[in-house]
Amino acid sequence: MPIIDCRVLLVVALTTLLCFKCASQQMAPNVSYSETNDTSPSNMTLVPLRSNSISSPLYNGTVSNISSPDSLTFQHLPHSPIWQNETFRFFFNPLSINDLVVASNRTVDFNCTSNNILQYVNNGTGSQSGNFSQTKDRLDFSNISLIVVIQAHDREIVGLLLTKDTHDGETHKSEKMAEEQPVTSSLIYKSIQLNSANNFTVLAMHMGYATMSVTLTDTNDLEMVKQGAYQTLAHAEYDIQATRAVRPSDFAFNCSAAAIAILISFGIGCVTDTDSLKKQLKFPVSLVVGFCCQFLILPVLAFGIAMMLPLNNDVRFGLLCVACVPGGGLGHVAVILGDADLPLSLAMNLISIVAMLGTAPLWIFVLGQYFYRDHKVIPIYNFEIWLASTFFAYTAGLVINRFKPAVADGLLTWIIKPLMLLASILYITLGVYINMYVFDRINEYAVLSAFLLPLSGFTVAYITGKIFRQKDSFCKSMALETSSLNVLIVLAAIRFSLESNKNSADFASVVPLWVMFTIPGIYVLLAILRFFKGCIGNFLESRKQQQFRHFSIASGIVNQANMAALSAPLFVTEVTDDDQGSVSEKITVL
Repeated sequence: MPIIDCRVLLVVALTTLLCFKCASQQMAPNVSYSETNDTSPSNMTLVPLRSNSISSPLYNGTVSNISSPDSLTFQHLPHSPIWQNETFRFFFNPLSINDLVVASNRTVDFNCTSNNILQYVNNGTGSQSGNFSQTKDRLDFSNISLIVVIQAHDREIVGLLLTKDTHDGETHKSEKMAEEQPVTSSLIYKSIQLNSANNFTVLAMHMGYATMSVTLTDTNDLEMVKQGAYQTLAHAEYDIQATRAVRPSDFAFNCSAAAIAILISFGIGCVTDTDSLKKQLKFPVSLVVGFCCQFLILPVLAFGIAMMLPLNNDVRFGLLCVACVPGGGLGHVAVILGDADLPLSLAMNLISIVAMLGTAPLWIFVLGQYFYRDHKVIPIYNFEIWLASTFFAYTAGLVINRFKPAVADGLLTWIIKPLMLLASILYITLGVYINMYVFDRINEYAVLSAFLLPLSGFTVAYITGKIFRQKDSFCKSMALETSSLNVLIVLAAIRFSLESNKNSADFASVVPLWVMFTIPGIYVLLAILRFFKGCIGNFLESRKQQQFRHFSIASGIVNQANMAALSAPLFVTEVTDDDQGSVSEKITVL
């Protein structure tokens, strides 16, 4: 290679390294997240947390209106060339709050310091509202007092407690809110001294994720800060997770959900007749169509619904998990009540119990990556264990029914049916009370997704069956089984698999809990529509019979004088009475 080419490559390489060095100086430090137990100001070790040392742009404090804290974006004005170097930096203890229980508060210690403080120039009025200049002089940190703006971006999740050294920034707070919550605010101003211990206190209102923004201004004039006439010297974001309190009733509910799901699988195995399964093998098209609807189309539909609706990633993950585990027994009951094909329903339950052992982990792993990219591990192994438990329960019931049918009937009559009735009553009452957080702040998009998933599964399966020219009873069975989802086993798998992150487990359980109510609601709605359809059909049939009530068939010879000429094989003529001249009857002549 010629020497000139080597020199060109060397210059390009040096330029590239210089660009990377300049870009790395502008990036925020990458700090690992860990909890610090000792939070006292005297012993605290302050560590920088995602601190963005901003080169003095005017910070207008506006935040885009979004529903997820992951997409918070701050609007800054162009940077000023005076503050091109990183100067100020925030330090927090603890680094983040991941276990703030609802209705409790916690104090966050922080300070703001710098290794290279520029000279502060007094504006001659005696107030510290001037500007910094680039000189080599050093300042004593204790001589500088500036205002920090602290803002909670989701007021419904967390709030800031007002203290004597803070000022409320909510100027448009209503009197009702002030009476109900007089000590909290979503925006406060606090005067601090650089390189000194400071703190603010957060209060958890509801379960969820929230982000606090801490902004250091270049002035100590409160009125200027309230008007937005200040420059941003440093800005940092502080992450908070507000969680529910751990109660023994939660563990009992999760265990009961798993036990009932296993019991339902055992009951379906007890009612499965092997002879009916053999007869159903004569119709393989319906089985293939049902399999494709349950394990190929429904997970893709759930992924599309999750991506279209503005949902939390945990809620989306729960929606995907529900769609990947069909069955659950409710579809079998609907098939019996809806006069659908029972052998096809039993065969589809058998296929779903076996197939979901491989398809459910595969779909959750492939599509779940879009919701949990790098910061969370998808618990595929734990899901597989819970799915295997339903498989073994179903297999045990199937074996008992095959060799001891009388024992299977006795178990269904005296054990499974009474327990299912009791479980239904408990879930309607205690289940709602234990999971009241789902109904406390209803997410309309989560409810919509829980309604659209079974409804779209029912519609797609029924239409697909009609496309492949299946009988109406087969189409009903495929639609009901596709729309029936094994919610209880999914709920137990999510709660026990994501127990290390309680917020993720609670949010991922929102859709399964709502699906428990939407699937029976859809079936009731379909039953009502079927009832009205039957009423309309009976009404039309009665009207049709009334229209032909005055018609009769004459098989004998009719008086030729009162009969019109035959112009067609079948016609209707009127027979009149010559004496009275009125129509007496109508005769259909063949």
